Amino acid sequence: MLSSENRNPPMPDLRGAPLFLPALAWLAGLLLARGLTPPEPPFPQWTLFFALWGFPLLAMRWAWNHRPLPRRFATLGLILLLGAVRGTIRPTPTLPPNVVQAMTTGTEVALEGIVVDDPAERGAGSRFLFRPDGGTALLRVDLPKGRPNYGDRLRLIGRVGRPPVRAEMDLRATLARQGVLGEMKAGEWARLGGNDGNPLLRLLYRARGYARARLREILPDPEAGLLIGILLGDESSIPWSVEQAFARSGLSHIVAISGYNITLLTALSLSIFTRLLGRRIALWGALLLIPLYTLFVGASASVVRAALMGSLTIIALMLGRSSDALNALSLSAFLMTLWDPATLEDIGFQLSFAATLGLLFLAPLLEAWVRAGMARLFQDPQAVTLIEVIREALLISLAAQIATAPLMLYHFRELSIIAPLANLLALPMQPFVMALGIPAALGAALFGHLATPLGWAVWWPLAWTIRVADLTARWPLATVRIAPGYLEGMFLFYSGALGFFLLRAYGLSLFDLVRKLRSCRQALRAFGLISALGSIAFTYLPDGLTRLVLFEGGHALLLETPEGYRALWLNGTREPPVGELGRWLGPFDRHLDLVIVEGGAGAREVALLRTRYPIRLVLGEETPIRDGLQIEIGTVKLEAIEGGWWMEIGRQRVVITSRRAVRKGISADWVITMGDERRGLAVAQQVNAWGLLVGGAPAGGAAGAVSGLRQVWQARDHRWIAAWTDGEVWWLRAGP
Repeated sequence: MLSSENRNPPMPDLRGAPLFLPALAWLAGLLLARGLTPPEPPFPQWTLFFALWGFPLLAMRWAWNHRPLPRRFATLGLILLLGAVRGTIRPTPTLPPNVVQAMTTGTEVALEGIVVDDPAERGAGSRFLFRPDGGTALLRVDLPKGRPNYGDRLRLIGRVGRPPVRAEMDLRATLARQGVLGEMKAGEWARLGGNDGNPLLRLLYRARGYARARLREILPDPEAGLLIGILLGDESSIPWSVEQAFARSGLSHIVAISGYNITLLTALSLSIFTRLLGRRIALWGALLLIPLYTLFVGASASVVRAALMGSLTIIALMLGRSSDALNALSLSAFLMTLWDPATLEDIGFQLSFAATLGLLFLAPLLEAWVRAGMARLFQDPQAVTLIEVIREALLISLAAQIATAPLMLYHFRELSIIAPLANLLALPMQPFVMALGIPAALGAALFGHLATPLGWAVWWPLAWTIRVADLTARWPLATVRIAPGYLEGMFLFYSGALGFFLLRAYGLSLFDLVRKLRSCRQALRAFGLISALGSIAFTYLPDGLTRLVLFEGGHALLLETPEGYRALWLNGTREPPVGELGRWLGPFDRHLDLVIVEGGAGAREVALLRTRYPIRLVLGEETPIRDGLQIEIGTVKLEAIEGGWWMEIGRQRVVITSRRAVRKGISADWVITMGDERRGLAVAQQVNAWGLLVGGAPAGGAAGAVSGLRQVWQARDHRWIAAWTDGEVWWLRAGP
């Protein structure tokens, strides 16, 4: 009989995976460095800061050398600090000065440089990454016609701009993680040479282009584009409508190269090479084939993670050792982030890491629940068969989807509700796609049109997959969208889930844990102190919102962008509020990126400010600020206008002024007046604003109500008034 008495489903044996907790501590250190350090290079100040914390932990580890549990806590703390130190040592990509100038002025520029990836098709044109001469950062280039090759040296003529920031996704931040700091629309281009770049990559990309062209000869679109994406890792061949349908139905993971592809490649290569060359040579052949395939499909972070895990498994077989998936995942994550700490910020890496943990921890739990339920309804043969069907078609994908759902909501603000049904219908066809697609690709590459019958065979599962995605994506409420943010919710979900599964893996209850920790009071006190300091620091991290703080009297206004950049307006000859300003800047990073001087404020006020806070740039101290000056500070756009400043934050518009009128023809949602209320009311009526923040004297009477404004906040009786926005919604709070 199929028993339901096993109440503790199988969990990964953490005693057999000693690398898991150290790897988590290492990643936590990288996150700590990423959160606490400024956008600019944090070396060496922050490197020394984190390194100094290692001395008390070393002392604790030495003092508790005879006590295993406290010693383990101290060791994990040291690994966390090492991760934080590594996170502070990172290069900062830069663009050539002429590109930066062209980006600011909007003028055309001529550039020479090298194509550094395999260009993707965009209709008759192409899109690729381009490294201009004289810089280390990259540009994403769109050509209206033509497609260069990897390693080509090009001359481009066009306009350069910053990547857009959309409500659904911050593309600028996403590309910046890859070292891409701008976009270029090239109207003209010419190939100057073609021998730059890595020769191996050039050969692999040419082979991929050849295979892509041959597959299109034996398959129609969109099925050809889908197979190219699944086998070759080139998603640019998939039509936009199909790509959107896969995203809405929760089937995008089918297209992404993942561990499934690496596992299949390893199994096929070992099977073929073992029969032809013997087991020892087969293992070396598979170990060589995995990195070649990784480079062939583009070497994204998720593919590299899967390739490292596959390679570690083969190395374990070569050494006659048993392989552990959790150990392999932990070592892969450590090696990737040791080489490049920015890998941790790659969305593909985050989703791949979370999905693999879901398969290791959550899938056994779901399977045990289903097995217990099936035991009550069916006899043994029926239950076992049904469980295997459900496991392959639903449970594994459901575990991965649950594990990645918080990340999907945080990054894309969208979650597919129809995904379980879509996966139940589409996943059973994917083994046929791979089993028939690989022979079709090899046949097309070797025999061209003669392999058309192989294309007919693989067309059926491809067409079924596309049809399932199309139909499920059309259902009402197939996806849900949420407002931006929820960093705290994502952190609580993963920390709670991790704590739960760790207790289950060690076979402990919460009571058992408390009893064991009683003997570690000193370690817990040290951990509590570090956690308290970390919690205080956490409140000063950039939270993805834009913050505006108007101080009492209207003599100073602080802007903090979602990325943590700060700008301060000084108005009038009153001393700046250095004390209150310190409350908002926090203890760790007290710099001001920009100070704007207006309304009589001058060198004395700026000098006083410099005694307390580092200032990178001052405008208006010596010469007046000209109208029309445009500044981008993070994702916030500023423009100097007649009578003040106009600010764009997502879909919200703000006017900052101390006068009675501003330039005609502009509109805004909020007006922040650093003067008295009557001036602010006049400007608010002029720009059709619905909200007003007042720093100076109130108008008295019912002036605010008569104006028709929905929100009027005054800083006269408060030390400050703070307003937060995500680009859609505003939150306000008055200080004491």
